Amino acid sequence: MLLNGIEGMDRVMTGDVRSPYITLVTGPPGAMKTGFALTIMSNHLSRTGEFGLYCTIEETVESLLRGAESLGIHPPHNLQITDFTELRRENSGMDYLKFTRRMIEHFKQQHGERFTTFVLDSLGAIYSLTTVNESMRNKMFEFFDFLRQQKLNVIILTERQYGEYAELQGNEGFLADGIIKMGVDRRNGQIVRTMQVEKLRHVRHSMEKQAIDVGPHGPIILGPLFD
Repeated sequence: MLLNGIEGMDRVMTGDVRSPYITLVTGPPGAMKTGFALTIMSNHLSRTGEFGLYCTIEETVESLLRGAESLGIHPPHNLQITDFTELRRENSGMDYLKFTRRMIEHFKQQHGERFTTFVLDSLGAIYSLTTVNESMRNKMFEFFDFLRQQKLNVIILTERQYGEYAELQGNEGFLADGIIKMGVDRRNGQIVRTMQVEKLRHVRHSMEKQAIDVGPHGPIILGPLFD
């Protein structure tokens, strides 16, 4: 199980994704995208003993781990977390997609088939450092193709503003196998975090908006959020 590793997710989907598979986790700031992805990775790797790589573009490893601890998430030793913050300061014109490819190739050589799971946090951070034009869209197509060739289960975080019809920035929505939208709703004067599966190829799933909360060991799905 990968996505089904989140408590309550078995009520949202029947079965699970099979590699190679690329899932976008989208949403505005504060929607708990990072916590959601870290919980999925940590639970999966703790259960299987496989190797996973988590790349963060903007946040340091120390900051990410502090955030994880505050949510009750304890990343296992077989999850490698790396950040690009120093590289950003020293290489303003760097091709981050190319560098990420090389990093994945390095860990594939090192761990072979044990390396099964990869998270990129976030695509929006890469877009903020470049121009989203035709050339970038072609690079993104090649990057997604590369990820599938590596036979990885991939989760890519990307920003998406508030609103029912908020658009993604590039062509990643068409390239991905799955899209999970995280959000924040106001209900009865209270703020409620939400999750909704918009697309999940080859997997039967509900498209109802779900309420989520923080359990003892990270985000959990509470159930459908009705209007």
